[in-house]
Amino acid sequence: MTKSFFLLSILLSLLVAKVSAQVFTQGDVTVTVIPSGTHDSTTCATQFNMFYSITIQNSFVGDDVTVKDMFGGFIIYQTTNSTGQNPWYVMVPVTNAFGIVSDDQVSGGYAMYAGPSNKVISGTDTVFNIFNFNQVAVPAPCLYGNVSGKIYVDQNNDCIFNGNDIALNSVSAVASEALNSPSMTLVTDYGYSNSNGDYNMRAVQTWMTGYTVSISPVYQFIFPLSACTPPSYSFTTLPQANVDFSLQCTSNMDVQCWAGSQGIVRPNHPFLLFPYVSNTGCDSASGTLKLVLDANVIYNAGLSSNPANTVSGDTLIWNYTGLTSLSNGAYWNSFMAGVYLTPTVGVSVGDTLCFRVFTNVPSGDVDPTNNDYSFCLPVVNSYDPNLKEVNPKGIGPAGDIPVLTQELTYTIHFQNTGTAVAYNIAIIDTLDTDLDATSLKILGTSHAASPQWIAPGVVRFDFSNIYLADSTTNEPASHGFIRFSVKLGNTSPLTVFQNKASIYFDSNPAIVTNTVTNTLDFPEGINEATGLNGKILVNPNPMNENTTFTIQPYNTTEVYSFELTDVLGKTMKTIKNINSKQFNVERSGLGEGIYFYKIYSKQGVTGTGKIVIQ
Repeated sequence: MTKSFFLLSILLSLLVAKVSAQVFTQGDVTVTVIPSGTHDSTTCATQFNMFYSITIQNSFVGDDVTVKDMFGGFIIYQTTNSTGQNPWYVMVPVTNAFGIVSDDQVSGGYAMYAGPSNKVISGTDTVFNIFNFNQVAVPAPCLYGNVSGKIYVDQNNDCIFNGNDIALNSVSAVASEALNSPSMTLVTDYGYSNSNGDYNMRAVQTWMTGYTVSISPVYQFIFPLSACTPPSYSFTTLPQANVDFSLQCTSNMDVQCWAGSQGIVRPNHPFLLFPYVSNTGCDSASGTLKLVLDANVIYNAGLSSNPANTVSGDTLIWNYTGLTSLSNGAYWNSFMAGVYLTPTVGVSVGDTLCFRVFTNVPSGDVDPTNNDYSFCLPVVNSYDPNLKEVNPKGIGPAGDIPVLTQELTYTIHFQNTGTAVAYNIAIIDTLDTDLDATSLKILGTSHAASPQWIAPGVVRFDFSNIYLADSTTNEPASHGFIRFSVKLGNTSPLTVFQNKASIYFDSNPAIVTNTVTNTLDFPEGINEATGLNGKILVNPNPMNENTTFTIQPYNTTEVYSFELTDVLGKTMKTIKNINSKQFNVERSGLGEGIYFYKIYSKQGVTGTGKIVIQ
């Protein structure tokens, strides 16, 4: 028995079931494809392996053989005949043909796997298109059970799909299974609704101890659940039918605007603004979208991708009709305009250009506050293409914002500055613990994105199959962004909010953005009447029963006094001989309203301001 046939016999004996070997021949080269597969009941999958038994006639010392990927061209295996064996027998493990097939794909007791096509080269002979196809019997595959239901908008709130209810197409349901297998503890399965709103998925039954079913988080950001549907279903048995998701639509118009070139303006460089209005509700909406321009930009209608229907002074106006989130299965339908702008000659680095975009508010809009959006763009020169922005930006390095601020808006910009297209991009953002993560709302995105919570307060945005061009090939198409808002939690003055994001381009290491910082400032600053370079901090302001004043900087050799007057200038309260950095002021019967204070030292007025009593 030759060495080749001996090895072939051993490998064939390892097969779970008898599989016919495939033979390919060209000239002196014969390639026998030897597949094998082993079923693992703890992972509910079959591991496939592949070997090439290569026989080369008329071989000689120094003869070589190479196995290459058919399309990519990379070398899988290469060796040389060092002994002069003729015929020369070579056994090659084809590692790029390994694969795992889940029992969910077992059909008729067989698992099938198709590996990549390769070619074998030896001298002048090349065997092309060696297509690796395996079919292996699986004697005892794991059991699976179905989960099915309907995903729809319950227009009449009766918890039954009927009447004018709207079936939602291509919405994914997700089953998260807990398993007691030695190799598996958690498995996620998916099912997608069809044009009738029906979905069906198969879940592992053999090792299952329990599972939950919910709709994909991306749709939970858009459609609120009705009273008929829990956030998730919990089951311990399979199959399960009528696992329905009855959703609600709201009338909700939302305006936003994003800027091309990473939202950065450079002197003497044209840039694009993209104001848009979105309807995340079911009711069809029509109206006008308006953009108020900064006085230091010039509008060019001819170069704009969607020129305004009307121009009134500094305001561009567009008309939109029939905007609804349910048109053509697009669950986030928007009207967008592309505006070509050029900074005037007087604009320089350090300036800021500010704009306002707004739309009319339809009746029944659940959140009229998001129909009006103002923002500013800094004028800079060089910049990092992957960056984080926050609005309001705040004042100074601490990003001081008013204590009554209710929410922050974050924008994450990214750009593919590599040399090839980016297939998938993921952004992971860990929210500050002083923010209310449950209030997160997506305001806009340059490409389709799927959000999901991967941990408490940690949100991941997946741009799957984005195919983002690289900047050397197509610079304008190499940019992207996502913008979202989040409300502040139960905070107090001097609370600091910090945020940064990690951007993953395909399998490359994370690119970490800059950190944006905001600080809840005390609501009232101080007029530095004597130029002492200080300020008075008041906490809380507004106040109910009492508040604390802090003198900064405090001079230990000084004695201070305090005077509080009403809006008519009448003195309502005085405190003398203050010899500490902090002192308290009691309400003591003062009515609600605005009061003015002054703090004196021997040098004169140290600071003034106002305080609100609620």
